[in-house]
Amino acid sequence: MSGEHDSAGQRLRWARERGWKEAADFARVAGLNDKTYRAYENDQNGYSKRAGEFAKLLNVPVEWLLVGGPYPNTAPPIVDEIPEQNALVFRMEDGGGQRMHRDVPIYGTALGADEIIDGEAIEQTTLNRAEVTEYRKRPPILNGRADVYGLTVQGSSMSPLFKDGRTVLVEERKRPAIGDDAVIYMRGPDGNDGEQIERVLIKHVVGKTASHVELEQYNPAKTFKLPMERVYRMDRVLTLDDIIG
Repeated sequence: MSGEHDSAGQRLRWARERGWKEAADFARVAGLNDKTYRAYENDQNGYSKRAGEFAKLLNVPVEWLLVGGPYPNTAPPIVDEIPEQNALVFRMEDGGGQRMHRDVPIYGTALGADEIIDGEAIEQTTLNRAEVTEYRKRPPILNGRADVYGLTVQGSSMSPLFKDGRTVLVEERKRPAIGDDAVIYMRGPDGNDGEQIERVLIKHVVGKTASHVELEQYNPAKTFKLPMERVYRMDRVLTLDDIIG
């Protein structure tokens, strides 16, 4: 075969133009930005890893996209309207060229015996801040933050948000507000600190008063009130927005 469809990029453009007038529209549906997609059509980048996805969207044989041959006798895709996006694409910055240092401590945890609060068995975790199990890379936005640490979630009480074995990053500097997830360090039932402060709850904060903090877990779903005299301190679990800025 010779002529206008000799290259992979030309075949991709031909197939796209049968059903998509604008390359930017097709790029969006394919989950790419316009510049990246146009590089494929202009043969500036190979698209072999995406050929199957493109072929399915364009209703052409993947072999034809990759190596050419007879024109495909398939009907063009029907495009009545461009799907609406419910999210904006963003690019993670590199922190101005800053190197990510592997210095965020991840502390040792274990699943402890359930804590009985208001007659309910509440899953708790034993946190040993004297034991660093590993260090993780620090996102540049957290540089200089000595108050940030990590821990491994134990148990299933916060699943599916925080599954068993997932590592979460936590900050001491900002106290959790209503709607935040938190690590709650507990005093003993008699109000003494002792070794009880190594026993923590990882829960969602739904309310706070002078006398208690109201917490939520997801599995099994329940809310409960922890008296403030049992709270040694609460640290805030960082969100994705906190980490990427």
